[in-house]
Formats: sequence, C-alpha cells, structure tokens
Amino acid sequence: MTPPRPPRSKSATDPSLAVTPPRSRRVLITGVGRFWGANLARQLERDHALDFVCGIDTRDPLGEFGRTEVVKGDIRNPAVSRLINVTRVDTVVHTQIFGADRPGESGRTLHDMNVIGTMNLLAACAASPFVRKVVIRSSTAIYGASPRDPAFFTEDMEAKAPLRDMYSRDIREVETYARDFAERAPHAAVTILRFANSIGENVDTAFTRYISSQIVPTLAGFNPRLQFIQDSDAVDALAHAVRTWKPGTFNVAGPGAVTLSKFLRMAGRIQVPLIPPMMGPIMGLLERADLLYVPSRYDRTLKYGRGVSTDRMIEEFGFVPEYDTRQAAEQYAAWIRTRRYHEGGEAYLDRELLDYVQRKMHQMPSLDAGLFGRIAPRFDPDRADRTKDSNLEDAEFTTTATRVRTDAALDDEDDDLAGHDEESMD
Repeated sequence: MTPPRPPRSKSATDPSLAVTPPRSRRVLITGVGRFWGANLARQLERDHALDFVCGIDTRDPLGEFGRTEVVKGDIRNPAVSRLINVTRVDTVVHTQIFGADRPGESGRTLHDMNVIGTMNLLAACAASPFVRKVVIRSSTAIYGASPRDPAFFTEDMEAKAPLRDMYSRDIREVETYARDFAERAPHAAVTILRFANSIGENVDTAFTRYISSQIVPTLAGFNPRLQFIQDSDAVDALAHAVRTWKPGTFNVAGPGAVTLSKFLRMAGRIQVPLIPPMMGPIMGLLERADLLYVPSRYDRTLKYGRGVSTDRMIEEFGFVPEYDTRQAAEQYAAWIRTRRYHEGGEAYLDRELLDYVQRKMHQMPSLDAGLFGRIAPRFDPDRADRTKDSNLEDAEFTTTATRVRTDAALDDEDDDLAGHDEESMD
C-alpha cells in the first residue's frame, strides 16, 4: 500500500504568502562630500517612506542638507561598524570610490580609501544584524579599453587586455569583495552599478574638464566611441537601487554611443590632433602649466573608446534613463557653449541684466484687466476686416485728395504764369 503523500504547505501553493523583500527604511551613504553621495542624500531625504538618512565622508559635506545627518569620518576606521549598529541602518550605499581627478592627489591614498575602506565597510555590514541591502557605485572602467573589445560589453564579460591603471584595478578588487560579501551574507542583496562617465553642469571630474576645455588635444588617427550618463540619471539610478530589491551587477549608461570628434563639434571645441609620440610630452606640459590634467586611466579610453550594453539595466534592473547618450551629449554641449555667460569674468553681466529687469518690473504699474484690454484688445476677425476696409478707403481718399490738390496747384501755377505774361506784355 502506497503511503499517503504529506500535504503540501500552504505557502507553496499560495503566492500571496511569499516572503516579500524588506523595504529600505534607514540608509547610510558614503561619499557625501562628492556629487553622487550628496545629491543622492538630498533626493532620499525628501522620500517620506524613509525614516533615517545618514551620510559619511572625510571631506566637508557638499552643500546643505535637510534631515540628512552628516558624520565626518573615515570608512577605514573600525568605528564605522559601531556607527552602523548604533544607527541601525538596513541599507548602505557606497559611493566613495574615486580616482585621481586633480594633480597632486595621491594614488596610494585613493587606493587605500577605495580598497581598504570597502573591505572595512563590508565587514561592518556583515557583522550587523540590521543590514539587508548594499549598493556599490562601480565603473565601466573595469572593462578596460583595447582594440580587441566588442562593440558593447555585457555584464558577464571581462576586460580583453590587462588593466594597467590603478583605478581600474581598484574597481575590480572592490567588486570581488562585494561578491564575497554576497556569498557570506545571503540574506542581504548586493547591487553593483557600473556607471559610464557622468556628464552634466554639476559634475566636475578630470574627464568633464578635458572634453569641455576650449582646446582639446586628441590622438591623430583615433576617434573613440564614448558613452555617457546624465548626472541626474546617475543619481536616479542609485535611488532606484535603494527603493527596489534588485541584487546583481548592472551597467548604467545612456543607450547608444557618440564619437569624441562629434561631441567636440557639438560643443564648439577646437580639436588638435597630435601624433602619439607627442601626446605624452604635450599633456605633461599642460599639466605642469596647470592648464589641463588628464589622468592616465583615460589614456586607452580616449584611444580605443568603450561601449557597454544597457539591456540588463532596462529589462532586469527596471531603470530607463531619461537621456540616452546622444541626448546627454547634446545637452552638455549646449551648456558648454553658453558656460561663459554663467561663470568666469563675464558672469556679472548676467547679474546686472537680471537686476535691471527686476527693478523695472517693480517700478512698472501693474496692468489690470481693463487697462490691458484697452492696450491689447482681443482679436476680432470681423473687426479686423472692417479696419482693413476702412484703411483701404482712407488710403483711396488720401490718394484722391492728393491728386485733387496736385491738379489745383497746377491750375494755380498756370494762372500765375498767364498773369505774369500779361504784365510783361503791358
């Protein structure tokens, strides 16, 4: 006799009893002294579904915040573990991963901050009973750049050539530690976002300064394909990762691509092609003169370019950027062309113009409905036709009167001449 089957659990048959992912309530953001962390904090603090938003950075906070609590500290400090436990945050957004963007920034210090800081932060998350989600701001620099690259990298691909710059190697190590953390803490969702180069009027990086300079040195014979992500879209993608439960690795970029020469033409920049042997010495002279600084991590990117697939970002991550790469490039190029009106020595002209307009607006009397109706009467087609006919009649009358006056003047002139002749004969 066959033993009866054990009854299946109700949870296996009733999808309504499936466990729903926990929702973020308390968020810790690293890197609030830079654009990405600061703007993410400002966006999340307006979300009333969140109970607590905290930011940490070694730098001073970038701008003012509302209800975000800012802590000035180093994520390499073991005290960050106590910070996570005391604040009871359930979501950690790690945006404090950077490369050298200005001359003199120590690559070793940035390496320690990127790698050692990430290791310490993830260890603190693993030891916390509250953390359920970790979001990492990574970069598409992990794919490198080489002549053997595919048209678009997918998230499952790896670099086709060894990574030569320290920042790309840091990104690879950070992602390795993040995946190890995901294996050790299966209860937590780990979302890795690989961002393309962010552009926008509020982003100040070595890359944006390079492509927006008046004269842009490029490599002769190379026209790399580039991908961008609008600055507002980059912040929205981080916020989307906080509000949703989407573990995995995703490329974040505007769909499509644009070549470097095309962008420079859109922005009205002067492109100066240089042969490869001259590129290094000239860039060194520009750096020493404090005119232009391009970190070594962009050398191969500005030579071969890079493209990434955004299919998984749209289909699985569920995020669609407002701007594709071309639209982001066009908007940034338009801002570059008019930047001289907003900053620099001519900025006072805009302020003077706006101040004058404001003063005149306050001095001018307000126009009520009656006065405005007398000044600008409503358009009436019949009235317009009547006015047109009246104008035509007036014109005909004026022409006729002028002709009559002219004929009368000629008659008078003939009479005068005749009188003059009679007097002469007398």
